[in-house]
Amino acid sequence: MRTPWGYEVSDTIDPIISLTEFHQMTGNAYVSNPRVSAALIAASQAIRNYCGWHICPSLKCTAYPVGGGLVAKLPAGYVSAVSKVKEDDIELDAGSYQWRKDGLVRKNASKLWSDDWDSIEVEYTAGYDTAAVPDLIEAVCSITMGVLSVTAGVMSESADGVSISYNNSASSVAASLTTARKSALEPYKVVSSHAA
Repeated sequence: MRTPWGYEVSDTIDPIISLTEFHQMTGNAYVSNPRVSAALIAASQAIRNYCGWHICPSLKCTAYPVGGGLVAKLPAGYVSAVSKVKEDDIELDAGSYQWRKDGLVRKNASKLWSDDWDSIEVEYTAGYDTAAVPDLIEAVCSITMGVLSVTAGVMSESADGVSISYNNSASSVAASLTTARKSALEPYKVVSSHAA
């Protein structure tokens, strides 16, 4: 499955926390709210879009990083394994390249990567286990609760100028990514990772 961040994953990407986990964390305060599932999806997606990758859970991925330099950057903040690297449709021997947990891959002997589009293909495992990211779990929970506390309907009205504003959960998800929250998400953010 192709992701919005330019790489493929072997499985579907669920919200960062499950409906059951959300209800446990909130003491079932929203159990009767029919918007919880949609709000969890929206909050997870907003965080992932800001960070530039799926973050968690750990998934098998395939990316086509930009080449031409000494280092190719995978679109991930945490890589736990690299299982295959191909360049110009030729699989490289595992001893001919190195990789780091931050998603950098380089060939040995300071050789440059091919600079043709999609000439590099890397199969790897990336993403954190949910238990390793309690601050991220808290952020999803907090954003979701904020979305659920916004009541749908008319927010403001005018008379002769005929102006009506509506509340909707989509705008409240975007508004929930405040400067402080973005600062808290910085450790998970991937910079310059989008594969072409």
